[in-house]
Amino acid sequence: MAHPTAGPSPGDPWRTTLAATLMGAERTPVRATAGGPLDLPATGDAGADLLAGIGGYGAYHLAGSGLTGDALRPFPPRESAGPPCPTAAADRLAGLMAENGPAERIEEWCRLAAARGFRAPPELLCVLDRRRDGATGSATIDPVADAELAWLHRVCSGRDEPDVAADDWTVGDAGTRVAAFTALRRQDPAGARTALEAAFKVEKADMRAALVRALDEGLSGADEPFLEACLDDRGSGVRTAAQILLGRSPGSRFIGRMAGRAAAALRIVETKRLLRAPRHDLVVTLPEESPELARDGIAPSPYAVHSTGGPRAQLLREIVALAPLSGYAGHPPRLWIERALASEWHEPLLAGLTAAIRRAGDPAWTQATIDVLTTACAHRLPGVTATDATRRALATVFGTLPDDQWERAMTAALAGPLDLVPTMLDEAPEAWSPAFTAALLDWLAPVAGGPVAGCDVLRRGGLPRQIAERGHADRDAAAAAAAIAARLPDDADASLRRQITAMAETLDLRAAMRREFDPT
Repeated sequence: MAHPTAGPSPGDPWRTTLAATLMGAERTPVRATAGGPLDLPATGDAGADLLAGIGGYGAYHLAGSGLTGDALRPFPPRESAGPPCPTAAADRLAGLMAENGPAERIEEWCRLAAARGFRAPPELLCVLDRRRDGATGSATIDPVADAELAWLHRVCSGRDEPDVAADDWTVGDAGTRVAAFTALRRQDPAGARTALEAAFKVEKADMRAALVRALDEGLSGADEPFLEACLDDRGSGVRTAAQILLGRSPGSRFIGRMAGRAAAALRIVETKRLLRAPRHDLVVTLPEESPELARDGIAPSPYAVHSTGGPRAQLLREIVALAPLSGYAGHPPRLWIERALASEWHEPLLAGLTAAIRRAGDPAWTQATIDVLTTACAHRLPGVTATDATRRALATVFGTLPDDQWERAMTAALAGPLDLVPTMLDEAPEAWSPAFTAALLDWLAPVAGGPVAGCDVLRRGGLPRQIAERGHADRDAAAAAAAIAARLPDDADASLRRQITAMAETLDLRAAMRREFDPT
C-alpha cells in the first residue's frame, strides 16, 4: 500500500516556506523559484532565504483572499523597556540561555539589568517569555522585558491594541479575578469585602480560598466577622486562609482565644526562699484535642505521633506560636526563655515562642531571646544543654533583625561554636555586604583546611553554596574563594573540594556578570 507523499508539493513555494518554519531553514531550505510567480534569488544564507520567503510568498499567498488594505496595516512600533544592555552582558545572557543555564543566574542577570535600567536583548524575547512561564518567573523578567513581551504577544495574537486589564473581579480566569479583586480591595476595602460576601457561596472552594487570601490587602478588624464565619466553611483551604488572616489581626477574638489557651498551658510559679533569691519554675499543662481547637486550625498532624513529645506537644507549640506576647507580661522575657529552655518541653516551647517573636517583631523579646540562646549555645547557661532545637530557635530570632544588624551579630557569632554557623546562615538575608562576605570567607579558610569535624559541618550545612549565591560577588571575593580552593590539602574530602571549587567558580562568574554591566 502506497503511503501519501510527505511534505509540500515542489510547485507550491508557500507550503515549502511553511515547512521550513516548522522543520528549520537548514533542514528544509527555501529555494529560489526562477520563472515562478516570484523571483526570490537564493543568498546562500538559509535564515535570510526563509525570512524573504515568509514575506514574499506570504504576501503572494494572501493575494486575492478578500483581505482589505487594513489587514496589512503595520503594528505600532515596539515599545522599549529602556536602553539596550552592553554587548558583553547581552552575550552573557545569550550564553546562559543557549546552555540552559540555572535559573539563579538568569534571575540575577535580570536583577542587574533592572537595577541599571537596561532592557533585555530583543532577539531573546521569545526565550525569555518561555522562562517567564517556568522556573525563572515573571517577577525578575518583567522589569527588563515586560513592555516588549506585551508587544510581542499582541503581534502574535493578531491584535494591534494592548490588552485592557479587567476591572470586574467576577469574570475571567482565577488569576485575573484575584488580581482585579485585590485592586478593588486596595481602593475600597469595605466595598470589596461586601461584594465578596454577597457572591461567596456560589464560588468553588479553590476560588473562595484565593479570594479570602486576597483580603490580606487592607486587612483590618472590620474583616473579622466574615473571617470568623469562614472558619466553618466546608473548604479546608478557605478555613486555613481565614485562620492565617485572623492570626495577623491584633485584638481579634481568634488571638484572644489563643491568649487564653496559652495562659492555661503555661505559668511561672514563684517559690520564696529565706536569704536567697526566689525560685521560678515553669509549669506546663499540655492541651487536649477539641473541636474548638480544630476550628481554629490547631490539630495534630497524622505524623505528630512520631514528633518530639507527641500530638499534645504539637498542640502546645501551635498555641504558643499564635498567642500574643502580651500574655506573658507578668514576668520579663528573659525569664520565660530561660525557663522554657530548662523545661522537658523545651523543643515545642522554643519553636512556638520564636514563631511568636518573629511575627510580633517585639524588640525587647528579640534581644532577650538572642542573649539567652547565644549564652546557651556557648554552653554557658547552667543546667541547660544546647540542642539542634536551641540552635534553630536562635537562627529564627536572628532572622528577624534588619540586614545590617544581622550581619554585625553574625560576624560576632563567627567566633562562637563552629556547628552554630551553618544553622544561623539558614535564616540569612538574600544578599550580603562586601564586608560580611569577606569576614565569612576569612572564617571559612582555616575551617575548610582544618580538622575533619569542621569539614563535616561545612558539608552538612551546604555553606559553600550559600556563600556562592548570597555573597557579594566582586574580584576580591572571587580571588579569596579561589585561594581557599587552591589551599585545600591533598587529602581533603572530595565532596567538600567540589563544593569549594563550585563556590569559587560561581563567585567568579557573578563578579564577571557585574563587570559586563559596568565595563568602566
